[in-house]
Parts: sequence; structure tokens; C-alpha cells
Amino acid sequence: MMMKKLLVGGIASFLLSGCGDDQADSIPIDPPASKPPFLTVDVTPNAKFEGEISVYLGRYDDKLKDWLQSDAATDLTGDGFVDERDAHLAGVRNPKEMTIKVDAKEMTRVLASNPDGLGNHSARSDIFVEGHFSVFDLLRYLVHTRPDLRFDQVISPEESGRDTHEFVISWDRNGDGVFDAADDNLYDNSESADWYARIKSNGGDEKKLNGSLDGKGPQGEGHYERLDQLWLQPGMAVRFQPFSPEMTERRKWVQDREMARLEQFGGKVVVPQLMINKGTGAPIVITNLEVKPHNMRPDIFQPGVITKMDVFLSARDLGWDVKFNYWPILSTGAKVEHFALFSFDGLDSTVGRGWSTVYGEMATNGDFAAYQGHGDVVVNPGTTCEFSKPEKGGMDLVVDPEHCRLDWQSKFGGNVLHLMSDTWVMNQPVEMVMAGYMSHYGLWGMEEFNGMFPAERDFSEANDGSDIVSLQTFALPEADDGAPVLTEQHFGWKIADCTECHNEQKQPLGHGGHSWPINSSDGFAQTQPYYCATCHGNNGAPQGHNETARCFWCHAGETHMPKHHGEASTKRLYQQDELVSNDKIYNNYPADVNALPRDKFGNYEPYEAIWSSKNSDWDMSMVFPDPYSCMTCHPNSQ
Repeated sequence: MMMKKLLVGGIASFLLSGCGDDQADSIPIDPPASKPPFLTVDVTPNAKFEGEISVYLGRYDDKLKDWLQSDAATDLTGDGFVDERDAHLAGVRNPKEMTIKVDAKEMTRVLASNPDGLGNHSARSDIFVEGHFSVFDLLRYLVHTRPDLRFDQVISPEESGRDTHEFVISWDRNGDGVFDAADDNLYDNSESADWYARIKSNGGDEKKLNGSLDGKGPQGEGHYERLDQLWLQPGMAVRFQPFSPEMTERRKWVQDREMARLEQFGGKVVVPQLMINKGTGAPIVITNLEVKPHNMRPDIFQPGVITKMDVFLSARDLGWDVKFNYWPILSTGAKVEHFALFSFDGLDSTVGRGWSTVYGEMATNGDFAAYQGHGDVVVNPGTTCEFSKPEKGGMDLVVDPEHCRLDWQSKFGGNVLHLMSDTWVMNQPVEMVMAGYMSHYGLWGMEEFNGMFPAERDFSEANDGSDIVSLQTFALPEADDGAPVLTEQHFGWKIADCTECHNEQKQPLGHGGHSWPINSSDGFAQTQPYYCATCHGNNGAPQGHNETARCFWCHAGETHMPKHHGEASTKRLYQQDELVSNDKIYNNYPADVNALPRDKFGNYEPYEAIWSSKNSDWDMSMVFPDPYSCMTCHPNSQ
């Protein structure tokens, strides 16, 4: 029987909650009791500096951003939106740009010899363990190995007064072998104190958020972080470029405030305000929270380095219920491998609904946020760079409107970066940390799996003879109820796919030699191990880790594909029309989510082919349907 329609509770979703680490071997192992109580899974990250980093030099001539923020931007496709597809019809495309590929092994070899006198390995050996580097260390490597870059001056963290290296740099932009004013264009490239870095995290194979106005496109995300404290993660893309003098002044102003706060509290990292918004009721506000190091990433940082994960763990030290989970390499190919906030005060993340965090100065919240609609730039308060307003800090700073547009106006940047809390260094206290419980269900057009068990749901429509399947989770039996529950003596203990041994071709034939039990009442024609589990138990499957759906998001790919799960342990190539499962997620986007798929230069590029697991946004295993089989055999403790 071909199953064409699925009455599912909705598993096409965008992950806000994280995912647990899967065991690398073929048989899952229950996590030991020694894991910290605030982690939902037992995992010890071991980050290695290996692979490549993509580097770009100079400001990018983003023609799409120019067009989208101009009076010329009109809805040429007639779909009610103004986006890159309209720009392409108008003949506007972003040009390709040369990528400098930096080999991590070669960078490690060069910096190990302290070629510039700034330090063996990292210039901040007080922050990074040997073998890991900062974005500033990447710039050191480029200056040492490229004839078109030169440090004119490097100021030490002590001399700068901001606990960071500051520098003056020259770039031979025109490649004539001479560093002079001929290399300048709109901004200075010769003897410039305004060069800094934009960053872009590794997004894997799927490229939805990669546009000119969301800050993740060809420019990367602008920020106020200290470059020599910003961890350089393999797979990251970094752009070194000249910014406006106003951006430099704003960045130094932010860092000065942090240093003043450190002095105010006698050298202790004290965050004046931690605000937790659970979505209902008044926010939880914790004032003057002293943040202490918990050393959760000893594979990257020296003991005593404070990260923004420590903010929440310090709140836990005061008695608040805080939990973190772990994001591995995702099914999209994105190499995350970080801890993520999962729960605060008993409220867990649930697939498309979960915790989003913001850090920084009150006055800079919203500095970068802007988006475009029908040719008009709509900005949050302060994104017109009116930094002299009291709510924006009262700076004596007037920003050129064009500098404001190019340096600030995008969705991501400043306090809202794609950096995970466990690697976001915060040795100087920010003014506020906020965590809000957000939902992407409406934005991404998702339906929600509600986790109900059969007795609470109506499956009558599934039995009308039509080609429709209703999926459900099942309750597991108890051995003391007399059910034939499997034990460790079973020869297939912890092998998830019963049909590897129990099938029509192999002995022993069970159930009197007749056909295996089939969940035909729900419309299935396949043997399903999770249906077998309703009588025989889960065969030693480890307990779940408080997730409820979309297990394939993490338990997939080369390193985390589940073993012994039949067709759910396989991958297939989805092509062209097969990729259309939800027009708000793939190849289209709604007005309020800038999720159009684009190439790395921001040009519209629809998905043509994606390798993914049998459980995915486009398909579902009939034998191990996600999340229903997962939640049956791996029930959560709560």
C-alpha cells in the first residue's frame, strides 16, 4: 500500500531547541550519572582547529542591498513581496568574489613561531588554550603571509585600555605593490584605524538566511566584540574591511562602558540585569548577577575565562532551574557542536519554540536591526543611528546616513549574533543579558506535534479505506504486568530494528510462523519495531533527553545517523519538485521571514538537490517514523 498522505502533528519545523549527542558506535549507551545535572545529555566537546576558514578582504559592493533599499525596489514578480527575485528581473545581481582559503594546519604552524612578536600561537594565550585562535590571530597570519597587508601599528591590550589589541593597517587594494592613497575608495585602506571584521557562521548545505539585509550574506554580521577574544571556529567566514569612523567610535564606546563596569565592581564580572521573558506573566529580573566561570569549554579556553553560558549557570548557582542541551553537526551539514540554553525556570524548548538570547548594552539593543519591504526601509528605534538620543546612549556622535545604511542596517549584528553562549567570551560585563521564549511556528508555517497518546486523539478518519495514515506514539508495557518484555538476555538486545533478525527469510519465525504484527488499524502495511515495542518493550533503548520532535535534525548525517534503524538509517537524494514540502521553508518565504534561499553572495538560488535522511522535511520512514517511533522507544523522563 502506497502511503501518500500523512495526518501528522507537524514535524516540518525550525529548530530553536537544541539536540543531544548521539553515540558514535552502533549500540546506544545510556549516559552515565556523572554528567552535570544542568546538561540534558552527556557529552564532552573536543573542538579541533582543523579544516579551512574562508576570508574576504575589503568592503563588498552589495548591489542587491543598494537596490532593495532604493526607490527603484518594486514588486516585479507580483507575489506581494519585494526581494532578490525582483532585483534579478530588474537586472541586478551581486558579483562573485574571490575567496581566500586559509588552511588551519598551516596557520597553526606559522603562528607557533611567534612571527610578529605578539605571541606564540595565539596573541591571547591568557584566553585560548594552545591550538585555538582568535579572529585577530587570523589577521596576524594574513599580514605575515600576504604582501598586500601591513600592520602600521599594533596597540597592546594594556595600552588600549580596553583589554584588546587595536591596530592600524594598510591594504594594497589595487595590487600595484605600493601602499598609498590610491588604494582608498569610499573608506580608507591605507594607514586605517577603522578596519575590523565581520563574521559568518557555518550554515551547512542549506542556505536560507544568507541575504543582504539579514547580515549573513556577502558582508557577514557586524559586531562590537573584541577581535582577540572572538574564537575562530573552523568553517567560519571572516571579512576584514574598513568601517566608517562612526562605527569605530561606537564600538570603542561600547567597550569603554564594559571596562568601566568591570572597574565599578572591583574587577568582578557583574551583569546589572539578567531578564528572562517566558512569554507569559511578568519577566524574571535578576539584578547585579556576579558571573563566575564554570569552565564548560576547557577544549578551547583557559581556566577562569568567562563565557555567556556562565551567566545562566551563575543564575543556576542562585537556585534557578537552568538546563542546557547540545547541538552536534546538524542534518543540514552545519557544524555547530555547542551547548545551547534549553530550559529556564522549568520551561523547556520544544522544537520550533524555545529560548533566544541577546547580550550587550541597553543602548545598543536594536542598533543593527532593519528590514526592507516594498522599497521602504523599516527600522527599529535607533537603527537610523541617532546615537545622541538618551535611549541610545547620548553619544556626541552624528552618523552620515550612508554610513548608517552600509554599516548598521541589517537584521543580524551587534547584540544579535550567530554565536553560541558557550564560546561567547564575556570577561568584561555587558549591561544586560536577555533570554526570551520565542516561537517560529507561525513564521515558518509549521504544524505542531502535540505529543498526545492514542486515547486522547481521534483516529477514525484513518480507517475509512482512504490512503491516509495516522501516526501516534505508544505507551510501553511494564514487565510486572505480565507483558513479554525483552531483557538483556535477548540475543538482539539494543538492536533497534527487529526485522534484522525477525523477518520472513530468517529463523526464528515468531507468532506461530505467521506474518508479523502490523499496525493495520492505523493504515500501515509494514512491520514497525516501535509497534512491536507495545508488547515487548523498547529493547534497552536509552531514555530520551526532553526533546519531543524533529529528531532527524540532529540524529542524521555522517556522524550522527542512527544505526540499526532500518530505512531510517539511510540517506537519499531529494531533487527539484521533491523539495517542495512547505513554501514558507523551501524556495519561498513569508513577508516577515527573510528565508529565501540564496548563494553566498546573496543571489536567489533555489534548492535543486539535497541529500537527507529518510526522515526529513520531505519524507518520512514508514518503519521508523520520526518523531512517533522515537518518542515511543525513547520516552522522556518528564
